[in-house]
Amino acid sequence: MSDFKRKLDQMMGDTTKQERRIKQGVHERLRKPAKTFSWQVLFVTVAIPVVALFLILTIDPTNYLSSDKGPGVPYDPLVDLAQISALQKKKQLSAIDYEEFAALPHFDQVDGLYYVDQETFSLNGSSDAMHTVIERKSNLFDEVVYEAGDIVRTMTNTTSHLPTYMDAYYEVIAVPGDRVVLKKGQLKINGKPLQSELMDHYEKQGITIAGGYDQLLNAREYFLLNHFPASKTVQGATITPVHKIYGQVVGLATEERTLSMYMDYLSEQLTGNYTPEQYFDLYVYDDLLGFGNLSKTPAFTEISRLGELFVEASYRKTVPISDNEVEIRYQYGREGVADRVFTMKRDAGSDRWVIAQ
Repeated sequence: MSDFKRKLDQMMGDTTKQERRIKQGVHERLRKPAKTFSWQVLFVTVAIPVVALFLILTIDPTNYLSSDKGPGVPYDPLVDLAQISALQKKKQLSAIDYEEFAALPHFDQVDGLYYVDQETFSLNGSSDAMHTVIERKSNLFDEVVYEAGDIVRTMTNTTSHLPTYMDAYYEVIAVPGDRVVLKKGQLKINGKPLQSELMDHYEKQGITIAGGYDQLLNAREYFLLNHFPASKTVQGATITPVHKIYGQVVGLATEERTLSMYMDYLSEQLTGNYTPEQYFDLYVYDDLLGFGNLSKTPAFTEISRLGELFVEASYRKTVPISDNEVEIRYQYGREGVADRVFTMKRDAGSDRWVIAQ
């Protein structure tokens, strides 16, 4: 024992036990605390990979509107196109039920943006010769003018990989802004399987929908299907630009009671007092139908979009130049879209209006 320790013990007594307690306290404070076990931490740790696995297994990738996985196997339309064309040539593509139109309103007069379809049919209980009345839409380049479920007419159009035909009635399935996904006959609109009376009919009649799309319809596109498909046929689903749709079926006209320059034209009885704009429409109508009932117009010989001139009737106006001359002006009001002007003159021999060269 040192002299210092001996003197300290003489003054304060024996401090050995107190020193031992101080050392033990310092040792415990310096030592790291032991980890405690937590059931909550264990549960969360295990749950994370389980939830992730559940999501992976339950998510159906076909519910996504489009894929970001890059190029895939493209749809080849050639085989379907051959089948559809063969059916069309044999007149086996459509089975039109005209009785469905019986509830449509009857038009006593057809003019303006309305016109008469060339096809004649009869209805049960009536001896009248019937025609459907088609409405050309106004502002078709500025608005969504058709709705899903509308029945429309088109011209023969092969600009899409699958065509539409002039003698088939089509139903609007999707409109601008809709997402269309068609793969192996399975059709989805905006991510959901299409449910409608037409789809039920297709399924019951064993009709195949041909086409391959994963596309957002732009501001001028509509998605069409044959409204009267023949059973057990292949039907082309087509994305069709608005200027290839010649209007909506809105009513019925009869050859016996309806006043219309189109009825007069189809019966070859052009005896009415028609306006210059009406005559202009008849010239375009004659060219579209290919009947050739009116004399050829030199002003049309170099125009490849006569059909559009007929559909775009709401964008034109008649401007008088003199008593025997007027201008038909197409004015679209859009930058980069040129206006088009045609001159109509009164024929001195027949008093008809004709398109000047």
